[in-house]
Amino acid sequence: MHSFLRRAALGAVSLFAVAVPAQDELGLGKMWTFERPPLEYLKREYGFEAGEQWWNTLRLASLRFGRGCSASFVSPQGLILTNHHCVRDGIAQVQGDNDWVRDGFVANDRDGEVRVPGLTVQQLIDMRDVTADVVDGVRDDMTPEDAEKRRESNRQRILAEARAADATLEPQLVKLFQGGVWQLYRYRVFDDIRLVMAPQLQVSHFGGDPDNFVYPRYAIDFAFCRAYVDGKPADTSSCYFPWGDGPEAGDLVFLTGNPGGTQRLLTMSQLMYRRNARYPRVRELIDSRIEILREFAAKSAEAEKQLRTSILGLENAQKLYRGEHQALLNPNFILRKREAELAFQERAQKLGFGAEIAVWDQLTELMQDKVDLEAPLNFHSAGGSPLMLRAFAVLDFAATGDEAKAKLARDTVCRRDDVQEALFADHLRRARGRLLGGDPYVAAMLDDAQPNEAVERLVTSSRLADDAFLDQLLAGGREAIEASDDAALVAARVVLPLTRQNQARQSVIDAKEAALGERIGKLLFAVYGHDVSPDATFTLRWSDGRVAGYPYNGTVAPWRTVFHGLFARNAEFDGKHPFDLPEQWLLAADRFDMRTPIDFVCTVDATGGNSGSPIINTRGEFSGVLFDGNIESLANEFLYGERVERSICVHPQAIVEALRKIYDARPLLREIGR
Repeated sequence: MHSFLRRAALGAVSLFAVAVPAQDELGLGKMWTFERPPLEYLKREYGFEAGEQWWNTLRLASLRFGRGCSASFVSPQGLILTNHHCVRDGIAQVQGDNDWVRDGFVANDRDGEVRVPGLTVQQLIDMRDVTADVVDGVRDDMTPEDAEKRRESNRQRILAEARAADATLEPQLVKLFQGGVWQLYRYRVFDDIRLVMAPQLQVSHFGGDPDNFVYPRYAIDFAFCRAYVDGKPADTSSCYFPWGDGPEAGDLVFLTGNPGGTQRLLTMSQLMYRRNARYPRVRELIDSRIEILREFAAKSAEAEKQLRTSILGLENAQKLYRGEHQALLNPNFILRKREAELAFQERAQKLGFGAEIAVWDQLTELMQDKVDLEAPLNFHSAGGSPLMLRAFAVLDFAATGDEAKAKLARDTVCRRDDVQEALFADHLRRARGRLLGGDPYVAAMLDDAQPNEAVERLVTSSRLADDAFLDQLLAGGREAIEASDDAALVAARVVLPLTRQNQARQSVIDAKEAALGERIGKLLFAVYGHDVSPDATFTLRWSDGRVAGYPYNGTVAPWRTVFHGLFARNAEFDGKHPFDLPEQWLLAADRFDMRTPIDFVCTVDATGGNSGSPIINTRGEFSGVLFDGNIESLANEFLYGERVERSICVHPQAIVEALRKIYDARPLLREIGR
């Protein structure tokens, strides 16, 4: 496989053209990697051509933000733009007695910018194909487990060599096409990230949960941070997107970002496992947690403040999983997926690869094992209880004498927490409903008691939460631990072996599934070559598309919304939450140009992890920031389409209008050239 060639300190590249169809018959979409941009496709589809500098800037100005979002540099001084919801937890972490999440934040100068501890952004510097190195020594006669051990050994060696070659860059091995291809990515990591500006929550989250994954939309979901190096703003003069005026209908645009994960190359049987086993369990978990947290949040303003970001995250996940699950429950969607799979198989047979079709039957058998393991694997656990996690660590220390386990036990903070205990009780309730009758976990944890009673009994009768008691127990070593009849340890003696047993079963299934998936990945290359894009891996990708409205509900969704609509929606709902606007915005209504665009939709290929991704025009200018998709786009998790599926982005003019008319952020406006 051709890869980018490193030519300069920031990684100039040599580009290789690939001819690909606009829509491949597998529905794998347009999440292109930077190693091999399909230049001929872009020229044929859009008449678009760009040089190496354009591509290098596209890559180097694009960032992986925190643990699950994307972002971009938008000034020469390390200024970063992302979504408000991507930095919301960080704001809550540093706001102290203030409520910057709710009320917004603007730094008056560089000294007022607030560091967010633990937040990092990563910039992709270079890439190298290491497929041959990863599979070195893997033989066809190996068991899946032995083959995976060999690959893992090779992966660790490759990472160690990369770190030794340049300790300033963080290496990552990227698995593409289910292991058919492996790339070594190296990142520059910025670990001093400071909050610069964030709007009020209700502006970024306007419409709340009802409008989530819905369009037309009126949320202005953005925030600014800044990367610092050695106490000074990072020099990003060679790798930032200059601010543009934003797109018009029909414009070609590009998305860059880090899509978190798609499942487009999975077989029908793998999707049926998800439809019938995984999604029902996860949806039940999310629904229960939202209900519990909302009850606690309703008790006081302080409780609401503490739980707010958790509830918002769960509400987003609730709608996401519901939409994806509904796609898998839709007969028409399943028919489309089946047709795509058959097209792959038929083409493979015509090219002489008929023997490889057996991999689909083998995966079908394996998925039944996975369905059977789903409940035990996820319920035979500590259920998030710190007390049980401490008990597990103590038993591991007794079995191994490993001081790291003793340290883990000491570091696990155990204190009474009503929310935590309610979530643990909910775990036990759901375990009782999902596990088979007579299950040893249910017997050990509940013993015929109700879940709330069982949790109360455990935390009040166990002394393991007492740090002094823990130290005494650890000092006594294996003999003292085995002799202890502490309630948490008694339960853990039953649960921990079940956990280990299930994890061992999972490892065997995962190794077999990885081996079969790798065979499908290799078959994909044999049949299609590089004409398709790989599933998302929360690594940097780019996608192409056009700005376009779409038909919906018997009418037409416009390509963009405007400030007229924002204030009208507020009025139509009488200013009631979640369609309320901050008083500061209501008072400034007559100062806005009501024709200014707020949000727009386009056909770029995006999924979770793309939040905060920049939209770039053909001149390389910042033209928007993605923050959501419409409800129809959730089916793209499994099969890409762009008939009515759309990505939703904040228009740059909305950001400028807010900075100028509401926040009086003149230094920030000067910095982005507005």
